[in-house]
Amino acid sequence: MFARWDTFFYYSIATRGYDWNPALFTYQNVVFFPLYPLLMRSLGALIGGYPMVAGVIVSFSAFAAALVVLYRLALLELGDEYAWRVILLIAVFPYALFFSAVYTESLFLLLTVTAFYAMRRGRLVAAAVCGLLAGLARPNGFWLSLPLACLVFLPAGRSQPGTGPDLNDGEKIPGALLAACAPVVGAAIFSAYLRIRFGDPLAWVHGQSAWGMPLLGRWPAPDPIPLPTDASVGAVEWIVYAGNIGAFAAAAASIRPMMRRFGFAYGIWIAVNIVPPLVEHLFMSMGRFVSVLFPVFFWMALRIPRDRLWPIAAAFAAAQALLAAGFFLWWGVF
Repeated sequence: MFARWDTFFYYSIATRGYDWNPALFTYQNVVFFPLYPLLMRSLGALIGGYPMVAGVIVSFSAFAAALVVLYRLALLELGDEYAWRVILLIAVFPYALFFSAVYTESLFLLLTVTAFYAMRRGRLVAAAVCGLLAGLARPNGFWLSLPLACLVFLPAGRSQPGTGPDLNDGEKIPGALLAACAPVVGAAIFSAYLRIRFGDPLAWVHGQSAWGMPLLGRWPAPDPIPLPTDASVGAVEWIVYAGNIGAFAAAAASIRPMMRRFGFAYGIWIAVNIVPPLVEHLFMSMGRFVSVLFPVFFWMALRIPRDRLWPIAAAFAAAQALLAAGFFLWWGVF
């Protein structure tokens, strides 16, 4: 039941490795980064050869760990009154259903929020390790270098003095910069592998054209196997698309307030994760992309009045249940 939509690509990488044929205009697994399927393969071997079960374990475990770290970061930035609201809102967010799917959302959330928290606390080794792994986890992972560098050079809005790298200590500046560059190194490692394997270090970029670039007049590749529900989910797809637009609007509205209150790093992290997908694929999967952008939930926690918090959380949870049902029934929930 967990083998839905993009799960197929992670499973194919975990079981038989990468495939890439630039002559074919079709969906290929080379655009999916290796960390998550590598964990599926490794853990699956340990539990008797069940990579799909391993993916479920990885997703649930990573999300639980991500909530712990996110709560600590929210305590640091927002204080006790709002930290628990952040956890509530990100857990009930409609597109949080992907945290329990065999997708990279849980793992990516854990790595990015831990990198932020580690950099804020001046723990450069932990920030570098998580940044490197984030660069190996998703195509947008290398963008994490920008906010990490901003945490070093533009620390405006810090709630607690003395946290983060001490720029008055010249010895820590090179280490902080190296830690900030780690996500780019992670993406470069995958590109180097693709260069050796297929002769194209940017195959993960070129392969994304199959998902379509409407603004450039290029539409997605046709689905290789039509689903029996294709003719009946048109209304559902429009509802999901409207939700994606709403998620984008909320994320875009949060950029400026996050920059003003917590510094450039939090706002830029939102921007680099919603603008490139918008340019490439319009609003497709935007709700899923926003689900891992924890600064958006900082903004929601601050913005939503206390008397409206629980009704909104209940509405979010109901929407998540409906989207989850659609996801597992092969409806166009992406």
